[in-house]
Amino acid sequence: MKRKKAIQNFAIILLVLVGVKNLVAALPLKSMQRFVHFYTSFIHPQDAALHHLFSFVLGALMLLLAHRLYRRVRLAWVAEVAALTMTIAIQAVRYHSLTVPVMLLELFVLVVLCISHEDFTRKSDPLTVKAALRFVAASIILLLLNATVGIYAMRGSLHNVHDVGDALTRSVQLLVLMDTDVMQTTGRIAELYAGVLISINWVCIFASVALLLKPLVYAPLATRHDRERVRALLRRYGQNSLSYLALENDKKYFFSSTVEGVCAYTVVSDVFVVCGDPICSPEDGRGFLTELLAYCTKNAYRLMLLSVTDCFRADYLSLGFGMAKLGEETCFHLADYNLQGGKVAKVRAAINHATKAGIAVCEYKPAEGRDARLERQIEDISAEWLKSKGGEMLQFMVGGTGLNDPLDRRYFYACDLAGTMLGFVVFLPYLDGYLADVTRRRSGAPQGVLEKIIYEAWMKMRDEGIQWGSMGLATLYNVAEADRATLTEKLFTYIYENLNNNFGFQNLHHAKEKYAPTHWFPRHMAFYPKPFSPRLAYALVRCQSKTGLLRIARDEIRPKADMSDTPGKGSDEA
Repeated sequence: MKRKKAIQNFAIILLVLVGVKNLVAALPLKSMQRFVHFYTSFIHPQDAALHHLFSFVLGALMLLLAHRLYRRVRLAWVAEVAALTMTIAIQAVRYHSLTVPVMLLELFVLVVLCISHEDFTRKSDPLTVKAALRFVAASIILLLLNATVGIYAMRGSLHNVHDVGDALTRSVQLLVLMDTDVMQTTGRIAELYAGVLISINWVCIFASVALLLKPLVYAPLATRHDRERVRALLRRYGQNSLSYLALENDKKYFFSSTVEGVCAYTVVSDVFVVCGDPICSPEDGRGFLTELLAYCTKNAYRLMLLSVTDCFRADYLSLGFGMAKLGEETCFHLADYNLQGGKVAKVRAAINHATKAGIAVCEYKPAEGRDARLERQIEDISAEWLKSKGGEMLQFMVGGTGLNDPLDRRYFYACDLAGTMLGFVVFLPYLDGYLADVTRRRSGAPQGVLEKIIYEAWMKMRDEGIQWGSMGLATLYNVAEADRATLTEKLFTYIYENLNNNFGFQNLHHAKEKYAPTHWFPRHMAFYPKPFSPRLAYALVRCQSKTGLLRIARDEIRPKADMSDTPGKGSDEA
């Protein structure tokens, strides 16, 4: 198996060389005197422009799709096989003794791809704006480099082109400003070359528009339908407190074709990362996970599910998943929860302080009527909070305010005597309760604002018959359990105890602990295949932070004195 994959990778490297060859063939070297005889022996002068365009398109296609082919994407395999077939056919028609080595090289790559077609089964990822921009940028860079080298090669026939810098300047003028006067020459070759480059440039522009419009125009229509399906499943099977995050915009969906169920995921570095447990009945858990494993195996993904409950634990273990404790969830059995006792003294004092200051808590119900003034204050507090966090908020396992589409979220807020909003909390529903997902307060707000909001919301929900409240995961808290701790869990414990500048795991735990939860439920991550690897660790961080490991490393090595004015992570977001 390894030898077969090595041969495939070698063929892909050769394919990159073939793509470079085609780009070189697209250069106007054929117009230079020393190369005229070589090129005219297999390319008729009248076909030069068409050959230039065709060679560039095929070469750019091979290079741009090489990485996708390395990842065994099926559509990339189809496109590369088609491109190779065309280049081999053209060279066979325009046969020349010097084309034999190139044809043999291309034929070898084609044979390897055809023999191993069953290995290229991965489906293409849904197109995003970011992916489209990367593709467009790569196309334009290749075209600009090709034009620069071509103009430099013809510098003897052009005015004011003496070095590579001049060639690059003329290329930008030609492709961006469409100024053909930069190709001043007495011959028609340069004029023809300019026309071909401008034609290719317009092809790239139209392709750019198509790629950018597709995710912006068509994707939301399909996603809206999918979200309605997910919302219906959440109402029946969403037992994990993170389940409702499936409706956030950063999630993709895997719907089972064999059972009624779905999971919300993202893909990071070939790791299929799931937020919470599968959203399906406990009886269908094994069937869903079996289908999901088959899909990930087919597409060469590693699989990782974050913050899973004990509902499907037996299924994870029986299917060979590795498991590691990720922390403990702070939960409140609302019928038993109150503010009595020493453990909750700080929260009780904070609430009393807020009450004496005249702070009142209300619930905002967007479904009964939108209030632009309240929503504007929520957005203002969020903008202020985001600025205090350096402009970046966690994602994937943390939601947003959701005001653009509130759905089943509940909003509780606190105001002073003048009616100014001082803080708010967004609660997400799950099967037996509500999760306090987003908790934010205005800078300079009196002590006890968030505590009062959360407590009064819990009490209102208790009166409505809601069983549980949750303040979410205390990440990496109490991970290593005596001698049963795995190597991964010991590593997490070290991170919890020593690396707190970036995410403030200990601050987050203390912020939740002061409320004196009635229950601490263990939460794990499940991953396949074993063991836990650096790639999984990278995906775990990257799916939640856009800046990823680089920012974490920077913040951890920064002297503590530099962090003295930085609010602790989780101080406003419990």
